[in-house]
Amino acid sequence: MPPNNATIEIDWSFILDKLRREQCLLVLGPEAYTDTEGKSHRELLLKQLKVGNNPNIVRHYADDDLFLFDQPYKRTLVCHQIQSFYEQAQPSEMLRMIAEIPFNIILTLTPDGTLAKAFEAAELPYQFGYYKKDKDPQPVKKATRQLPLIYNTFGYVESEESIVLTHNDLYDYFKSIFAHRSMPEELKTQLREVKNIIFLGVPFEKWYMQLLLRELEIHRQEYAFIRFAANQTLTDEARALCIDQFQINFVARNLAEFVQELHQQCRAQNLLRSADQGEDSRPQQIRRLVSNAKLDEAIEMLREFTPPGDLADEVAGLAGRFRRYKLKESQGVLYEQDKDVQYNQISTSLLDLLKEVEAG
Repeated sequence: MPPNNATIEIDWSFILDKLRREQCLLVLGPEAYTDTEGKSHRELLLKQLKVGNNPNIVRHYADDDLFLFDQPYKRTLVCHQIQSFYEQAQPSEMLRMIAEIPFNIILTLTPDGTLAKAFEAAELPYQFGYYKKDKDPQPVKKATRQLPLIYNTFGYVESEESIVLTHNDLYDYFKSIFAHRSMPEELKTQLREVKNIIFLGVPFEKWYMQLLLRELEIHRQEYAFIRFAANQTLTDEARALCIDQFQINFVARNLAEFVQELHQQCRAQNLLRSADQGEDSRPQQIRRLVSNAKLDEAIEMLREFTPPGDLADEVAGLAGRFRRYKLKESQGVLYEQDKDVQYNQISTSLLDLLKEVEAG
């Protein structure tokens, strides 16, 4: 057996073949999300929350990256702070490259929609889903290179009850795994067909990551997986566990280098996704209208796309909010800076509602 700090050479032709066959899974962890200076979003979020001096947080368990709250309403207030942070977060160049690499399934371990923003910026179609506490998983279409699936494994920031923030939330997630309710059946079916898994920025040292790895069934020897992880800081013990128990191969490249090289390899083989190759679904049409500053048309299309129920009521409320905005604009009672802020807020709310409608 190689030493724990051993790395292997990458078989790029193998990865490209599995991308073509839609048998290559990408798992994205917190270290894959960074700002322009290379600081992780998670680090910036904890700084913004002022964890050591936040009256709503009793304790932050750094080893597990989980919180303790003494009142439910304080959890709600912290959720609001987290939502505000991720609304401002923008995808890095690395995430923009990932959006173009033709993975058909991307599992994310963070509760945000930053990767989805990268797809939207490039006008690339995608599906979006996330873990929902105490609910059956929403159905999804078969994930393809033309219509990939982004699945938030630990919930979504715009669905407060779904986010895994505390140990109790984590135990609820465990229960959903044991009850086979953590992922849609179509997603589970496709995961069984995967032949290559790429891990980027995944916190293997956290004890509960072992459970997620087993949920992916990669510990089962009869499945001929090849697993690659870009080189990252790990204890010898955590690295040994990954190698011994899950046969994960660490490669001698950091995250950005690995993604850049894979992007170049895909470009050379004409495999990169582009907007004109995608499946022009109704959600993608709505996103294109938003990007082209046609909010009135986007809201109307969203109303037609949304089935009756609570979400339809929220869309109707958003339509009313936009009408009031347009009225104030026509009356000249909005300051220029307020006009931009309110328009962007309505745009963001529309895209968040669209994700919820897609998720069912």
